[in-house]
Amino acid sequence: MKQTQRDKYLQRVYGITEKQYSSLLKKQDYSCAVCKKPKSAEKKSLAVDHDHKTMQIRGLLCTFCNRRVIGRHRDPLLFFAAYEYLMGGTGWFVPVKKKKKRKKKK
Repeated sequence: MKQTQRDKYLQRVYGITEKQYSSLLKKQDYSCAVCKKPKSAEKKSLAVDHDHKTMQIRGLLCTFCNRRVIGRHRDPLLFFAAYEYLMGGTGWFVPVKKKKKRKKKK
């Protein structure tokens, strides 16, 4: 069986085969592991996300989640803190502003 360029790349960079990639993709319902956007909505194939310290493969992500969500903030405690922040609140609310009436032109 001839290896494809994609298979060679996956094995060289991540140590997985194209079959293992497909298996992981199927396990994730053919969507991003974070935002659940379907693979079909992406121009590129889903990226193999891995921990750069332990080199453990975590899953497959869309470009946005790989670069913006996970890529910049690799600390899981930061995500948990953000989750708690977003789920909490002060109980205070911004008052609704009344719309100003426009003057009619003569």
